[in-house]
Amino acid sequence: MEPSDRAIGAEIAALRKTLRILRGPGGCPWDRERDIDDMISYLIEESYELLQAEKGKNWRHVEEELGDVFFILIFIHELLLEKRETPLAAIVARVHEKLVTRHPHVFGNTRAANSSESLAEWERMKRSERRKRPASGALSNIPAKLPPLRRAAAVQIRAAGVGFDWPDCTGILDKLREEIDELTTELRRGSRAGVKDEVGDILFTVVNLARYLKVDPESVLEGATEKFVGRFGEVERRAKRSGKKLSSMSLDEMERLWQKSKARRPRRAARKRS
Repeated sequence: MEPSDRAIGAEIAALRKTLRILRGPGGCPWDRERDIDDMISYLIEESYELLQAEKGKNWRHVEEELGDVFFILIFIHELLLEKRETPLAAIVARVHEKLVTRHPHVFGNTRAANSSESLAEWERMKRSERRKRPASGALSNIPAKLPPLRRAAAVQIRAAGVGFDWPDCTGILDKLREEIDELTTELRRGSRAGVKDEVGDILFTVVNLARYLKVDPESVLEGATEKFVGRFGEVERRAKRSGKKLSSMSLDEMERLWQKSKARRPRRAARKRS
């Protein structure tokens, strides 16, 4: 065992000791009241904070948020131990075995020349594992509580894994145009239910296009949102400098400011490397 391995083992043991004090008699009432559902909710929240730290490229903040995520994972395991004896070592060994099994192109006799072939091997091994379990549909075990964009992508990846996929992105683009035309029809009809249905179909198709193009829909949507926030802030600043409020301006006036904000190059992009 490497010295670093012994160090992490000692730190985990110390963390567990602290947790057991917190949850024991005379401990912290809040910690004693937590259950697994609570901590999984906190895990999701902390994972998003970790993502936010990474987006900001603040590596010290990333380390801090990673520590929070790790703490919650250990907390969840402690709660699991209160229900059944499942050593952490057994959980780690299980996921390690799964990792090796699902990479036959690295640890076995198959080969993968690119990431698409790697993913195909991963999905092939997952299908093989599912065949050993009680019969269920290809999409049956995708968590219903995933964020909608992520669940849509997961559904589409799983469907593509069994061969239900477009031969190229042209078909998806044609489908997107078709869905937009159907939305236009529903808008003319004035059908609120039809509009909601078609907007959902458009979103689902866009996620499928992103999946096909190997683009993470959540990441690019976040980027587009931040770009809008930045440009809208510039519109507000330009309006303020002209002595006006956006609420008192016409749409045409705001559109002109918007186009100017789009044309403005970010300072970082304008700088030349020395």
